[in-house]
Amino acid sequence: MDVQQLLWRLADKYTRRSSTIRPDCFDHAGDLVVADGRVIWETPWHTEGGFTHALPAGPNPVYVGGYVDIDSWNPDESRYFASMLVIPLAEPARIAAADWDVHGYDDIHLIEDFAVLWGEEAMRATLPFEGDRPSFFPAVQDRILTKGPHFRRDNWANVVLDAETGLNGLVFPVGSESLSGHEIVDEGALLCLVLTTYD
Repeated sequence: MDVQQLLWRLADKYTRRSSTIRPDCFDHAGDLVVADGRVIWETPWHTEGGFTHALPAGPNPVYVGGYVDIDSWNPDESRYFASMLVIPLAEPARIAAADWDVHGYDDIHLIEDFAVLWGEEAMRATLPFEGDRPSFFPAVQDRILTKGPHFRRDNWANVVLDAETGLNGLVFPVGSESLSGHEIVDEGALLCLVLTTYD
């Protein structure tokens, strides 16, 4: 089993009986570089509290599953949104053999328009916020919206937030209001993190 096969099996599992929109495609969005700490996918000015996950220190591969939202009245406004993020931490075959019947979040985790995947240390590197938003966010939003057709698949941004350590954030446009997360584990070890958006 290769990574793409794994991604589509995960999509079948975690979108079939939920309001998560099944992706049209998967792409490697880049690596999320984290230090010792936890990561969260959030809209900083909208997510209150939220759920976090422990990832290994260093670079972690992030795959994004996206779908096109077609505006029948104005096709030029059609664009891709992210509905799934997958962070595999083991070989696809080992992940496939693990137990996938894991519960998602037990409370609401709100998002809005754009959501950044980052670690605690990367977030702290952006403090203090300007108002309720990290200072890099307005420029990143503009870049995502103006870098080409709205419906291009690679409409996310990889932002280095600490030049010395390489800690970064991955910003994705989202078309849903909430998200959930699923940790696939084996004997206590996290093998894969699956994050899904839903309404």
